[in-house]
Amino acid sequence: MQRSVLSVFRFVDNFFGCKQSFSKKRATSIYARLLIPTTTVFWLLVGSAALSDEWSIGLRIVQLPDPVMQHELDVAVWYPTQANIKEEVVGMAIMQVAKNSALLPESKGLILISHGFSGNFLGHKDTAQYLAKNGYIVATFTHADVPGLTAGIPELDPLISRPRQIALIVDGVSNHPLFKASLLNKQVGFVGFSLGAYTGLIAAGAKPDLSSLEEYCATVPRDFLLCSEAARQRFTSIYPQLVSLPGTPIGAAVLLAPAYGPLFSAKSFATVSIPMRFISAGKDEELDNRFNAQLFKNLASERATHEVIEGAGHYVFMAPCSDQLKLAVPVICEDADSIDRVAIHKRLNKDIAIFFDEVLP
Repeated sequence: MQRSVLSVFRFVDNFFGCKQSFSKKRATSIYARLLIPTTTVFWLLVGSAALSDEWSIGLRIVQLPDPVMQHELDVAVWYPTQANIKEEVVGMAIMQVAKNSALLPESKGLILISHGFSGNFLGHKDTAQYLAKNGYIVATFTHADVPGLTAGIPELDPLISRPRQIALIVDGVSNHPLFKASLLNKQVGFVGFSLGAYTGLIAAGAKPDLSSLEEYCATVPRDFLLCSEAARQRFTSIYPQLVSLPGTPIGAAVLLAPAYGPLFSAKSFATVSIPMRFISAGKDEELDNRFNAQLFKNLASERATHEVIEGAGHYVFMAPCSDQLKLAVPVICEDADSIDRVAIHKRLNKDIAIFFDEVLP
């Protein structure tokens, strides 16, 4: 049984693009990540970065049918409103929002936020709220990563299903009666964390190139997560779907701790020219930035930049945690003593808003 469970963990961790070889010691950490979707109840305890005082935050849950997953995808749409906010239950969280309120007519464009593997639509709620208070319409959602991982069906594999869902969400929100008029002729922004950053790259038109993976595995052959026979079989099985995924009209992207760098080459970015900001953690315990954020910056267009948050770990990009959440899911909450996650998010959210203001018409 233990061997079977560890085998599943190996496949799960594959989605992080981690540099370390798998070990029993890491199983506890990985198991904690698997439990992240079940801890949504604790997100009501998450601390928030400072928000703009421009507008109130409206919230509407939009249900979009996903014919491949055969269920409806719940999309939380945060937006600027002049309505009065009140305490509302959002999932299993409690927030101060104006639920189903009117949209501010002079709102800006649409921004999507894609979480990391096994996360949920509240994992970056402080960023969603900040952008909404600054005039943007922001969509957050929960990718069905674990069911897709365990299904063994290429179409449900998160590397396939996530980019496909981005196209579905952009179309669904842009054509929703509440948002359609405001989003007409406006470009879409994207914020992605870890696997969510990979999702954004694919949506923006980047194409994986398995020849790069071969080169990487020749350099780092002991990387079980990307270079084992099981991993190679998985990538080979989903490759036809990967290269045939249509892009989404993404106008600019902020990509936080991006993963799966070894799946990409210079050819992967041949048709990608949008402005991109890659931001990585200086002490990322999950990803080797040489083969991820820095590689992406080198492969991408001249309109891409790369910033490193020195001393920070992988999960610094998730919303700041309360003391209760730190006890419940410490793997996503622990930072070095020198790292102030609240202060980092205050600056990061402001920078993200300024970036989109400058590059999205």
